[in-house]
Amino acid sequence: MANIIKRPYGYQLCVTHKLLPKRLWITFDDYEAAEQYGRQLESLLAQGVVPASLLEKKSSKGEIWTVHRCVAEYRRHNSVPLSDQKLLDTLLPSVATVSTNMLNYEWAEAWIRQMKRDYSGPQV
Repeated sequence: MANIIKRPYGYQLCVTHKLLPKRLWITFDDYEAAEQYGRQLESLLAQGVVPASLLEKKSSKGEIWTVHRCVAEYRRHNSVPLSDQKLLDTLLPSVATVSTNMLNYEWAEAWIRQMKRDYSGPQV
């Protein structure tokens, strides 16, 4: 089943089907392109055909992003309130070079402990 959702940066197509390994999200610049792609994909899936590009790959050798790049891309595509911009500007230098494949619960716990140690009291 395909649904099209209007977003500030375009039209997001969401497709769920039992033949797909997971829910598929694709963004288009205009509604017509999203609708056309959704119809074509639903037609293929109804015939039992899954495009090779949509099959989940076992080994992902994709590009590894840094936190800095993720934040930059987020800011480019979304409107960020001034208060959040100031917070990001404050925190980003300490995590900018961390690669996203290193982010997990243990990393977050260690980072918070480090922040508490470094900034445990008011700066006088």
